[in-house]
Amino acid sequence: MNDNNSDSMAKPDPVMRQGYNQHGQKIGSKGERTRNTLIASTVELLETHGLRDVSVADVARRARTSPATFYVYFRDVADVVLAALEYASQTSPELEQIVAQDWLATGNEACSRRFVDSYCELWNRHRTIFRVRNMAAEQGDGRFYAARMSAALPLMEVLTAKIEQAQLTGLVPIELKPRSCAGTVLMMLERLAAIGPVTRKDDDISYESLRAAAAHSVALMIGAFR
Repeated sequence: MNDNNSDSMAKPDPVMRQGYNQHGQKIGSKGERTRNTLIASTVELLETHGLRDVSVADVARRARTSPATFYVYFRDVADVVLAALEYASQTSPELEQIVAQDWLATGNEACSRRFVDSYCELWNRHRTIFRVRNMAAEQGDGRFYAARMSAALPLMEVLTAKIEQAQLTGLVPIELKPRSCAGTVLMMLERLAAIGPVTRKDDDISYESLRAAAAHSVALMIGAFR
C-alpha cells in the first residue's frame, strides 16, 4: 500500500527515536501520549491484519485522531512498528539470571528447560510485533532485519560464550562454530515460541512436548546434558 515505505533498505532516523517528532520538534507529555496511542492502535490492528493491509488512515481512525496528526510522529505504518519494537525486548532480567548460572554443573541441564520456558513466555508477550517484524525481515526489509538482529544480539553473545566454555571442557565438538550454534538455538526457540501456542494438545507435538524437546536440544548444544 502507498502508506508503507517503498525503500525497504532504508534505516530509521535515530533523531526521531530520541523524543522528537518528524519536524524535529521536542515531544512534550501530550505528544508522547499521542505517539503511544498511535503505537498501541497499530499493534491492535496488526493482531488481525498484515503490515501491508494496515494504512495510516486505519491507524488514525483507531487512535481517534487524523492522518495529519499521524504524520507529525511517523513516516508510515512500518515506522510505527519499528518504534513499537523499541519497547519489546527479547531478553529480560529472568532470562539473564538463568543464562548467568553455571550450566555445566552436574544436574544443571534443568536450566535449559527454564531458559526455553522463559524465552517462549517473553516472546509471546510481544507476539504480534515480533511476528510482523520477522515477516517483514524475511521479505527483505533491511530495517526489520536490522531490528531482528539487534534484538537477538544480547542472548547471542551470552550463548556463544557458554558454548565456547563447553568446548574447552570437551562437552561440545570443537569443530562447531560457537556463534553458529548460538544462532541455531535462537532460531529454534523463536520458531517454537511463534507456533507453540497454536499446536494441538492431543498428539505428540503439543506445546509441552515441543518445549521439552527444545530444552533437550539446548542442553546438548551448550554441553549441559550428561
